[in-house]
Amino acid sequence: MNNRGSLVLSAESEADRRAGKAQPIPAELRPFVGPHLLPGESHRDFAAIKKMMIDEVRPRSCMEWLWTLDLVELSWEILRYRRLKMRVLALDRAAAIEAIVLRVDGEGLPIEAMPMVRQHARRAAADWRTDPQAAVDIEAHLERNGFDQIDINAQAIAHAQELFQMFDQFMQSAQNRRVQLLREIHVRRELARRSKIMRS
Repeated sequence: MNNRGSLVLSAESEADRRAGKAQPIPAELRPFVGPHLLPGESHRDFAAIKKMMIDEVRPRSCMEWLWTLDLVELSWEILRYRRLKMRVLALDRAAAIEAIVLRVDGEGLPIEAMPMVRQHARRAAADWRTDPQAAVDIEAHLERNGFDQIDINAQAIAHAQELFQMFDQFMQSAQNRRVQLLREIHVRRELARRSKIMRS
């Protein structure tokens, strides 16, 4: 959980949290516990996130179990978007290589030569992606012309800007929903605690 999420439950003392044992998941909710994963995502990693969230929240009722299952899914979504951002960046490095090769090798050439330079840049990007030795040679060529790994990263991020903004919006939405759920759990427990004090 992020810091904001941890702060929501921090008002409950550690002793209270330990005393409030998690209830077993209701049988009616068990069909909804299974991971909703995309191809290539890890069941083991999802199970680890689920265990951490359940251990942190220790759901005590059906409603808290529903919220906790939502928290697990939201936390997994956030991690998914972070991984996808890195994958997009890795893929767009090839586009960055193509753009920089076109800039370096096309500098000073007449307009009529540009189709050939573009074809050369596309081939260089494809070789960079599939041939490790070609990648070393191409990066050395670019570095000799003043473009290092940071320049390639910057070009890749610029190329992926729209997708990055979309993923950032998705992550922000999931984080806001996660914090809201944690607050709901805290408020519910605080009300139950006060009601218990009034009855005693």
